[in-house]
Amino acid sequence: MRDITGIIIHATATRPAWMHGAPVASKVAEVRRWHVKDRGWSDIGYHFLIDRDGKVAAGRSLERTGAHVAGHNTGTIGVAMFGGHGSTERDAFADNFTPAQDAALRQLLADLQERFGPVEITGHNQYAAKACPGFYVPSWLKTGAPASPRGTAMPNAVEVARWRLAAIRDAANSALNELPNPES
Repeated sequence: MRDITGIIIHATATRPAWMHGAPVASKVAEVRRWHVKDRGWSDIGYHFLIDRDGKVAAGRSLERTGAHVAGHNTGTIGVAMFGGHGSTERDAFADNFTPAQDAALRQLLADLQERFGPVEITGHNQYAAKACPGFYVPSWLKTGAPASPRGTAMPNAVEVARWRLAAIRDAANSALNELPNPES
């Protein structure tokens, strides 16, 4: 087994209804096709993928180096979640992913850290100017049951302000969605 030093979280940048009702194996096969046929890679780039219902599927074998972050694949495990289309790096996890994905991701991270030790958990956007995974992983780790000792630190004032602003934005969007449509 290769030496594991970190876990990097990703999104597939698919819409919430993408392949709705299809088994997770079919979705993984489609991502594998994108990576192998369209990009010319030897296999899917991610080691695990998490469906919107929380089902975790295997991708590339853990024994093999992934293809998920240029310059940071050696020693890392790539975990991707279905969804995240149109996301930004400042979004809240719940803006793009489901509670089932949240629970499944936290459990997978805990299982991987039990197996490989307290390795660093990061997001793709911490290595490249990308939105992926569609939220800031260090802040997300602090919002729920921590998957690692790193997640136990108290959030700073800026992070708390961002969470409060996100909650206000979500409440405003919800209220606007409940207004009658003047065009109907």
